[in-house]
Amino acid sequence: MLVRLSNRFYAAASGWLIVLILVVFVAFVAVTLPKVTAVSGNIEGLDTRFFYTPEEAFANVAAYSSAARQALNTFHLTVDIVNPILYTAFLVLLLSWLFRAGFPTESKMRTLNLIPLGALLFDILENIFITVMMAAYPAKPVWAAWLATVSTVAKFSFIYASLGLVLVGVAGVVLHKINNSRVQSAPAAEREIS
Repeated sequence: MLVRLSNRFYAAASGWLIVLILVVFVAFVAVTLPKVTAVSGNIEGLDTRFFYTPEEAFANVAAYSSAARQALNTFHLTVDIVNPILYTAFLVLLLSWLFRAGFPTESKMRTLNLIPLGALLFDILENIFITVMMAAYPAKPVWAAWLATVSTVAKFSFIYASLGLVLVGVAGVVLHKINNSRVQSAPAAEREIS
């Protein structure tokens, strides 16, 4: 099942689609970020930190006004679902495009194009658990705080792993091109030997 899903992304990956999704993502962030910042009163959101304790999470939730908590809950369950979908689509397709050019079809590396899906899953879970904490305020559901923290750490871990894989993909493409140019420039007798 995962191999089939991975192959679908390889089939869909094209340079123009990757650029289009990147442009839409940047435009989306440019439009939504100022609105969220205005609603939040410049308070750093939990979803921008790599790690936080339940105490830090509850202090963050308490710092918002009631209206801000309601607005952020709506944001986390609607608009903020689009953000991870866009960055995940960008990363999955970019990895597919790079790995297709840099690694042979039978390479085990090729299924790693699915790694960004972990970021999508945990970003959505993070939104849900942050929303639970905000909706429960002034109660302090410790379980939701820990699950939000775990989701945030996992989200960023998958994002960083995906970015690392982009570098691996670029290196794979460069090495593949170098090897191809060597084979092309080698005399015919040497090509037959190798």
